[in-house]
Amino acid sequence: MLRPPMQTQPPEPEGLPDEKARTPLWKALLPWVGAVAIIAYLFWEVPLGEVWEAASQARLDWFIPLLLAAVGYWFLLDSAAYAYLITRFNAPLAWKEARAMRGVTYVVAAINWNIGTAAIVLYLRRFKQIPPLRSTSSVLFYMMFDGLILMTLAFIGASFFGESAEIETVQTGAGLLLLGNAVVLAVLLANAPRWEWLEKIRGWSVFQTYRKAKPRDFAVLFAIRIAYFAGFVAIFLLGARAFGIEVPFVLGLASVPVILMAGALPITPAGLGTQAAAMLYFWEGTGERAAIVAFGLVIPIALTGARVLLGLPYLKELRRLRSAED
Repeated sequence: MLRPPMQTQPPEPEGLPDEKARTPLWKALLPWVGAVAIIAYLFWEVPLGEVWEAASQARLDWFIPLLLAAVGYWFLLDSAAYAYLITRFNAPLAWKEARAMRGVTYVVAAINWNIGTAAIVLYLRRFKQIPPLRSTSSVLFYMMFDGLILMTLAFIGASFFGESAEIETVQTGAGLLLLGNAVVLAVLLANAPRWEWLEKIRGWSVFQTYRKAKPRDFAVLFAIRIAYFAGFVAIFLLGARAFGIEVPFVLGLASVPVILMAGALPITPAGLGTQAAAMLYFWEGTGERAAIVAFGLVIPIALTGARVLLGLPYLKELRRLRSAED
């Protein structure tokens, strides 16, 4: 595993939000309301009976084992990236510790989708004494790669698959977002212009990781996340075949990043409903509509279930986290 140059930080007086606070019930239920609404719309478009029939005919006998292997692959890559990231910018974090952290967050995200990412910050605060703003800075820096890579893949795929207005829209949108993100990143990393208000923003704790990052950091994390999301493109295309959907590679390259971004929207838990709607929008004509909706509903449920299974060996870490909180 890559071992970055270690950079430890002296403690700083940054407050931790009220740790006893719990997510309000309405906030926890809101994504499920969104999921029910979207799924109801999908079943209005495609009858439930047809979707159920399509799901029952899918080749789950080979797709589920493949998905389980893929979740393990993503888990190892993601934890390796976090071990590099946190060690480089905050405090020493071994790969074994990073795996425990991700295992805990897999379980927590299944219990309460709203606090999956926040659990990383809490874990690092409890067990590594990293102030929340500093760990948040590192997490945001890491998440930046997700957006950049997904938009890059969508732009490349759309550039080779310009057969529909929808894909042309993806190309234009991805290109503009890439340009905007590149400009913002360049401004954060540069030392000019030295406008007072801009210097204050650059000095915010939440941007400290951006300011300290070196070319090697960008190269390492970019390579890991490319491998990570390439796996998603492959699994989505292979999974579609298991449901009798023949998605051309370049269409998959253009659409899967958008489908993943739709799934990340905080309007439904784990992309339940939103991914199916996005698949139906982009993939109509590549297979039966019922099969597309069935795959779009099965994949987030199967992914969440596989992640929980992977996280079960780390329940001891979750209990440690809860006892430290109490």
